[in-house]
Amino acid sequence: MKAKLTTWLIAAFSTFAAVPADAIEFKVYSYMTPKKGETEVAYWFTNVVKSDNHYDYFGKALDKEGLQRHSLEIEYGVTDRWTIAGYADFENPVGGDFKYVQARALMSRYRFFEKGEGVVDGAVYIEYYLPYHPYSDSEKIEARVILQKDVGPVSVILNPIFEKNLSGDVEEGVELEYAAGLYYSDAWSRITPGVEFYGEVGELGDLKPSDEQEHFIFPAAKIRLPEEFSVDVGYGFGLTRASDDQVLKVIFEKELD
Repeated sequence: MKAKLTTWLIAAFSTFAAVPADAIEFKVYSYMTPKKGETEVAYWFTNVVKSDNHYDYFGKALDKEGLQRHSLEIEYGVTDRWTIAGYADFENPVGGDFKYVQARALMSRYRFFEKGEGVVDGAVYIEYYLPYHPYSDSEKIEARVILQKDVGPVSVILNPIFEKNLSGDVEEGVELEYAAGLYYSDAWSRITPGVEFYGEVGELGDLKPSDEQEHFIFPAAKIRLPEEFSVDVGYGFGLTRASDDQVLKVIFEKELD
């Protein structure tokens, strides 16, 4: 009996661990986009400071605590309302090597109308994930709706996110995630403090509250620096059992002419 129980626990852990670290993207996208002919480059850094979770890294079960994620992004303004971009993602977990894991290509962001013309400023963002197959077999498409309302110095932004696997586990339905933020721009001249919320809710057909969902709260700040540099920094806390306990995120952005 004891041997059977041990075998079952090992199998259950192996099944749980054999899933790549399908990362939440800790960024709230605002309504505004780069202008026509303008280019923005960015470096994203995420560090899982504290976590009891595990994940599969090229076939090896590793702790998520200490995992570092790195992303390089370039975004170009095709028009004043439409941008295209591409990403390259890398991971460096404790006990594993720094490796390339996937590209996010054919990213397109389009905003509707000019700022303030509607009750809510709206945009849409489409992203196509191209996995590196030794890491993951799942191609997927992501659609993010960007809704923003500015009331004086206060900005409220909501990003409902819809994901669908196009290869690999295609039997899964459309997954719902979210990113949201509340910001106050008059606190300091170059610093905009705020609080952000992120989460993975689950399939649209089965949206029941559960400890298996991931939810995070991030005290955050956007810092404007000279020479068109900016920094988006936040320190997040997981709110459910499935969430990592503490996560640091830093995004460096530079506008180019």
